[in-house]
Amino acid sequence: MIGSKLKEKLKHIFVVGAEAAVLVTIVVLSAAPVSCKITEQGITILNGDYTPPVLNGFTVIDEKTVRLEFSEKVEVSGYVVARITDELFSSEEHSQTLDLSPALERASGVYGALSCKVLPGAEPGILEIVLDQDMQVGQSYEFYSEVHDSSGNSLTIAIPFTGYNSRVPELLITEIQTESVGQRKTEEDDNFYRNEFIELLALKGGNLAGLELCSAYDGETKKYVFPVVEVAAGEVFVVHMRKRGNGCVSELGDNLAAATNTYSSPQIRDLWTDIETTTLGNKTDIILLRNTADKKLLDAVMYRASNIEAWAKKMIDFSSAVDESGIYDSGDVENAFITDEMTASKTMSRKDAAAIRERVLAGEQIEYPVKSGPQSWEVLTEGTPGSL
Repeated sequence: MIGSKLKEKLKHIFVVGAEAAVLVTIVVLSAAPVSCKITEQGITILNGDYTPPVLNGFTVIDEKTVRLEFSEKVEVSGYVVARITDELFSSEEHSQTLDLSPALERASGVYGALSCKVLPGAEPGILEIVLDQDMQVGQSYEFYSEVHDSSGNSLTIAIPFTGYNSRVPELLITEIQTESVGQRKTEEDDNFYRNEFIELLALKGGNLAGLELCSAYDGETKKYVFPVVEVAAGEVFVVHMRKRGNGCVSELGDNLAAATNTYSSPQIRDLWTDIETTTLGNKTDIILLRNTADKKLLDAVMYRASNIEAWAKKMIDFSSAVDESGIYDSGDVENAFITDEMTASKTMSRKDAAAIRERVLAGEQIEYPVKSGPQSWEVLTEGTPGSL
């Protein structure tokens, strides 16, 4: 009797063990980089690489060259560089006939295509797009292509980029308002607001095309990309980080009186984002001013509430960029300006901004990028955008 029960128990253990082994095998095979085919004899396992190449980097090198960096050596099977025009940018536009949409026509090279070639770079995985003619400063372009690796795995890409700017100005962030102030009661009927802004000083003249402002609090989706605008050495201008209310007009030409919203001035250039929601961290953030072409930082500002002892996870990449730039001693949180005194109506201002501007107007060459630290900033009781 005892032997019979033991046999039944062993049989049960064997069945459970066999089932577990089958499940483990299925899981392992599903996670492994393999494929299979069904034959008359059963399933045959085929080893292979089924992971498409990854695009790790895209950099505008000069007036004619753009570099692509892939995770492995790739070859291009088709490509086109096209100039983007506003009226033909949206892929949602479709013809009423069987013709291609404007976006697809541009991608296929029907029109707007620029003569270029793709050459292998100095290292495996590097490709360079070389145009036959110079890019236009600030012009929007798009690169379409299909690439494949040695195993035949392919990747289709469509990458927008901006024409190379060889005259990048040297800029310094001089004042920041991190919160939006409610309507003034005396201006309520006119729909005016005091919104977040970033004031900048040009230490060296040039074109703003291809530069961008980005904050760790907002992320890349809310970054502001500068338009094609010439600025002169010593010029002060303001980027309004929220577009809300009347008179929010970006002054791209010579008329500096076009913007009429609160915090705008007819004496300085006002630029506006298209963002209508809150921007910038009220008490804690990292703001980067960088060149989209090579991601090089022109300036950076770090600020925090005193109870913040470590950067949030989403801010780590930004602090690393600051660390590499040399603008701060390091991107560590203790190097950030303490904002405990900040309120919705107060701003943080760079202490030496006016003195630096005087040196620039006197023709002095300022060492760039300009060093910064918590001691470089102070809190103002009221915002003074455009007035150093």
